[in-house]
Amino acid sequence: MIALIDMDLVVFRSAISAEKDELSIAIHRAHTLLDNLIKKTEATEYRAFLSHPSNFRKDILPTYKANRTAPKPKHLAKLREYAVENMGAEISREGLEADDELAIHQTDETIIVTLDKDLLQVAGQHFSWEIKGKKWKRPDKFFFQTELEGLRLFYEQCIKGDNADNVIGIKGLGDKKAKQMLANCQTELEMFRIVQPLYADDEKFIKNAICLHMKRTLEDNWRDKFEQLQKQAGSKGLEDTQEEFSIS
Repeated sequence: MIALIDMDLVVFRSAISAEKDELSIAIHRAHTLLDNLIKKTEATEYRAFLSHPSNFRKDILPTYKANRTAPKPKHLAKLREYAVENMGAEISREGLEADDELAIHQTDETIIVTLDKDLLQVAGQHFSWEIKGKKWKRPDKFFFQTELEGLRLFYEQCIKGDNADNVIGIKGLGDKKAKQMLANCQTELEMFRIVQPLYADDEKFIKNAICLHMKRTLEDNWRDKFEQLQKQAGSKGLEDTQEEFSIS
């Protein structure tokens, strides 16, 4: 089994935990976390990805992640460099986030290792490690995602948006309503027929979807996917969707 590790999270969490300490403490914690992830997943190999400094999504939607204004941990830049030089970490290809590389490389022989819920769009094996706060704890979790449920998660995000990434969805529709609207869908086309009419502007839908979608290949272009699905969907107006699901 090959572990596909979200190294952005490994270095970020290690760096922020050592904010009052020396770089050596952050390095030690990053090594410890990486070793634990490999042991817990029983991986025989691993690939660890860091996001590229450029991000194609910001070219599509300039406001993408623009809400992340907090100062970065003081050791983060040095720890990224160290991870590449000493821990086998790889910088993602130009314009890609670590998430994209994890999704592109996922196969029947790999397991995605991350805390990021967005990766559950991708079918296959997943592992999220234990995290905890003062009064809460989320335990280790292994999960197998199906293609259908991964698609459902993606289209739910298209409805409700993603506050963490500053992608604004449909006003008045949150997580509960998004799940309700797509609960009975058994194909991607059914989901598309529900979500597209909710957007008064197809271009906004396309831009949101491009930013929310995890690439599966380098050439993956959700604009092309939109055109394919639109042809298959035929015409179903906004009024039809509103009759089924009140968006007031």
